[in-house]
Amino acid sequence: MISAEEKEKIAQWGRNLKDDIRITLILTEDERSQIFKDFCDEFADIVPAIRVEKEKNEDSKTPVIRFGNIGYQAIPTGKKLGPFLSALFNGDRHIQKVPLSVQKKLDQIRIPAFLKIYIMPHCPFCPMTVLQVLSLAASSESIKLTVVDATLFPEKAASDNIRSAPTVLLDDQFRWTGSIRVKEIADMILHRDPSRLGSSSLEAMFKEGGAVEVARMMLDSGKIFPAFMELLVHNKWPVRLAAMVVFETIAEENQPLVGPAIPFLWEHFWTAEESVKGDILYLMGKSGDKGIIPKIETVLNGPYGTDVKEAAQDALEALK
Repeated sequence: MISAEEKEKIAQWGRNLKDDIRITLILTEDERSQIFKDFCDEFADIVPAIRVEKEKNEDSKTPVIRFGNIGYQAIPTGKKLGPFLSALFNGDRHIQKVPLSVQKKLDQIRIPAFLKIYIMPHCPFCPMTVLQVLSLAASSESIKLTVVDATLFPEKAASDNIRSAPTVLLDDQFRWTGSIRVKEIADMILHRDPSRLGSSSLEAMFKEGGAVEVARMMLDSGKIFPAFMELLVHNKWPVRLAAMVVFETIAEENQPLVGPAIPFLWEHFWTAEESVKGDILYLMGKSGDKGIIPKIETVLNGPYGTDVKEAAQDALEALK
């Protein structure tokens, strides 16, 4: 997998390391996990200072190499090797620093930013663009960057409507194709409207332990973000639980703010699984909206299981 020339380059790079470097390899049921495992094993054999921690993650669909706030869904060989080694180096020289004017903007970031850059193996412009976005990630822990090989993960590229490389995505909402300017991306990160965050960005914030932060963003903006609604009825319990925590936090501080979520929840109640039905009823009880009591009473008299009816009863008691 790693050529003789690349092995020599890696070995020379490794001789400059003073401390061990830990990287995490997320393995999944995806057959491409084996390719990532083979690369990491070979990489660690060349550089003894590399410590690879392998984790199985059933929630993740595809494998990824992670270190710090950077993830690689790409095998860093060929033109991808140089930027990868630069990002891994644990010294001040690991990535060229961003200009001071850009750093000042990055220091003001309060909402985590999720960047993705799609690359292709033979793209002549990709290595430089990767280095540029790596400099952003290296300059702010609030920036979470994922490097994706569009050839290795064509389904991801298709889902994100990637037609050329390099392409940089911010929060799945904004994109740059071809050459980029780090100042422009930093400006967009700093001044973007949080209400436009996609459900995947909000879910990523949940995974980083940012449920309370999401609640605060919506309280400060005075509205429920449209993408947040989807997470209240998410099929994965950890995601749904985090969204419920956000909902409760908002309802406690500003009860009218959660009002727009009620019609959405009631609409999804009919097609939801039993466990999700119970959670929807729980949220209705926490909403403080007495106007939905008649709707909940129909559940008590409807063809539902014991758990759902108990959830309905608890919701009524909470409202009354």
